[in-house]
Amino acid sequence: MAKTFLQAKDAIDFLGISAPTFYRLVKNGKIQKHYPTPFSKHGEYDADELAGLRSQFMPRAGEEPKGGTDWVQDSDMGNMYNLEYAVYGEETGNPSIIRKWYKRNPYVCRVLFNESDRRDFWGAINMLPLSEATIYKLLKKEMRDIDINPEKEILTFDKPGVFDFYVASVIIRPDKPNSFGQLLNSVFSFWCERAPEQQIGKIFGRVVSEDGEMMARKLFFSPLWTISDEAFVLDMSRPNPSKIVQSFQYCVKSRMADETRS
Repeated sequence: MAKTFLQAKDAIDFLGISAPTFYRLVKNGKIQKHYPTPFSKHGEYDADELAGLRSQFMPRAGEEPKGGTDWVQDSDMGNMYNLEYAVYGEETGNPSIIRKWYKRNPYVCRVLFNESDRRDFWGAINMLPLSEATIYKLLKKEMRDIDINPEKEILTFDKPGVFDFYVASVIIRPDKPNSFGQLLNSVFSFWCERAPEQQIGKIFGRVVSEDGEMMARKLFFSPLWTISDEAFVLDMSRPNPSKIVQSFQYCVKSRMADETRS
């Protein structure tokens, strides 16, 4: 009986995991890439082999609720505000600002929630595609997040290219500290699928808390001391010890290799 092979996107959907996680398993040899015929343009994956792994990623009875991720929607704004207020209190920002950002580009705010109840918000990350000049103004505090003109300064993804990002905010519910990896992996999955036509260049950010600095250091962001003791950058083209970053980088390289083969 002939074997069934799946392309990477279908294999990822079948397993229910993120693209970076999938490609990390490929890199580690736990999932085998096949070229079923000499004329195959892209690596494919044996459906039978995947079926044997699928149970590892299925939730078990009695386990904690599974997190789901998506780009923010209008209907999420109240729930995201409630999450931010629970963490930051009176320092919570104006949600109308974020609404203007994602109206300009719907792929700037990624949210994490209880997969069984989207109203139960666990976290969010705002990554704004901006010119390096605008990013440096933000890092130097020459302008504030609320001063960003979305129509003029937030870039859109309607053309190929390499994009730099400014992390405007990251929030994770205190009782879900391990959820940040899932949230970040979901962002990287989106960008893995857009490679090689569109890629992440550098990710910049300012850390304003001890937790924020620890998060940046775990991903091996480099400090930009010449700008500020709060400014950090992650160059996605450089080697990085972080497993999450490595998985994403391997994912992009794999897609570039498949593109070259075709």
